[in-house]
Amino acid sequence: MKNRNKLGRFIKGSIPNNKGKKMSAEFRKKCSAGRRKFIKQHPEYAKKMSKIRKAYFIKHPEARKKVSIASKKAMTSELKKRIDRKVTEFWKNHPGLRKKKSDDVKKYYLNHPIALKNLMEYSKKSLKPHLKTKQGFIVRSKGEQKIANYLFDNKIKAEYESKALKFPEMICIPDFFLPKTKVYIEFYGGFPQAWKRKVEKNKIYKKHKVPCIFITPAELGDLKRAMRL
Repeated sequence: MKNRNKLGRFIKGSIPNNKGKKMSAEFRKKCSAGRRKFIKQHPEYAKKMSKIRKAYFIKHPEARKKVSIASKKAMTSELKKRIDRKVTEFWKNHPGLRKKKSDDVKKYYLNHPIALKNLMEYSKKSLKPHLKTKQGFIVRSKGEQKIANYLFDNKIKAEYESKALKFPEMICIPDFFLPKTKVYIEFYGGFPQAWKRKVEKNKIYKKHKVPCIFITPAELGDLKRAMRL
């Protein structure tokens, strides 16, 4: 009790008095900061409270269960917020995909931990679409622009980043989709990060038997041969 009173006085002294008012987010942050600071200065208090908690939960297993459920709910809520932020970045970088699929995508990530890990590593600094093609697509690189223009000149109908393929490992957005032949096209960009991701995609497509043509920058000079169309 002595230490608990000490903690209360420490927090009161470090934050303004908010008695009788609803706790704001800023106030809660200050409380948390005060507790962390106190525990850092009094490590023996943290050890003592840990022993008291353990003893209490041994005597009251139903309380432990309630705390466990509450912490799981809090973790899921925080995880959903993080997924929200990442999915928003994802949609910004793939404007061709429909935003109404957003809820399905969130559920998918909650059920696929490997894909979720890949999403959390997703870079918001990826190259934005900025180059116009003959079809009117806005693509990310000159290589993609050249492929799109080749398809247009040869009267091959194509869609740009219009499909989201869900696999246990990750969601893949192929660069192009050819509706007539149901074939996907992926272009290996010249950036190391792009190469790494395309190699991962290549393995996933082969594993799940997805018909996909992979084109490297070296093959842009002879697209007819590269595409085998």
